[in-house]
Amino acid sequence: MRSTKPVPARVDRGGLSLKAQMSRPRVEFLRLDGVALAPSAAPALGAGLRAALLSAQPGESGACSLLVRAEPYWCSHDRGMLECDLEILLLRGDLRLGECEFARGSYAFLPRGLAFSGAETRGGFAALWMSECRSGLSSGLSPAAACEEERKIGPLDVNARAWQPVPDFPGRTREEAGDGLKVRMLRRDPDTGAYTLMTCQAPGWFDPRLEAHETWEELLLLQGDYLMGETGMIASGAYIFRPGEKPHGPQATRGGCVWFCRGEKEIDFRFTQPQWSAPRCREYLAQPAPQPQPQLWGDWS
Repeated sequence: MRSTKPVPARVDRGGLSLKAQMSRPRVEFLRLDGVALAPSAAPALGAGLRAALLSAQPGESGACSLLVRAEPYWCSHDRGMLECDLEILLLRGDLRLGECEFARGSYAFLPRGLAFSGAETRGGFAALWMSECRSGLSSGLSPAAACEEERKIGPLDVNARAWQPVPDFPGRTREEAGDGLKVRMLRRDPDTGAYTLMTCQAPGWFDPRLEAHETWEELLLLQGDYLMGETGMIASGAYIFRPGEKPHGPQATRGGCVWFCRGEKEIDFRFTQPQWSAPRCREYLAQPAPQPQPQLWGDWS
């Protein structure tokens, strides 16, 4: 049964009512190996970075997600405090951001108000950079914006974390998800249910239904093949931002896959199954498994 516990209206740490914020437009299967990078100071860490805007809320202060890249030996001497919450997944390379040391596969949740002094890389890096506003560092914040250190997570090595059985979620039980679906939980906000996690679908896993959620979803296919209904098959490097209530599916993978996923509140599941969806899954899975393809950022399994 779907949870009926109300989600209270709240004010985020950036001072805006989340219900008042507009959702980001839908982005389906943007290929990160094909996006145009431009010189950018969007993360507010000085010159020399290049970035591509993947998705953003309307308005100058809205939340946004970027693909950020730096060349070997890039550095910044900027210092200050984060003006909003920031999540980073390092896809390749190395990065020192203040006292935070990232290597390939590092994930961190860095809360608003956290102080930094400088940043650098030796080998260059590529990162998924997810910020709750479009500003970056500030030389000073009000006392009310003091950093809540207990909210900080990582950097942690996601590939060192064991895959676990998927838990029960409102609208979908662990048994219903099946043994072919595993999860690595990286973050869950105890107040809002906001989550960041990874999923691993085994070869041959499928769900013939269409699903919808109240929360928005942001996803990056890190490796493998995946069928998403009418949108078609994709491979590693595909990015999605899907506003809440958007049905999607059916879903299947021939060779297995790994996803990086996040949402603004606890995810729930509501299912429908049109007549065309199950035959689409069967047709996809009946094809030979795809040949191993070069992964953009290596092995995440």
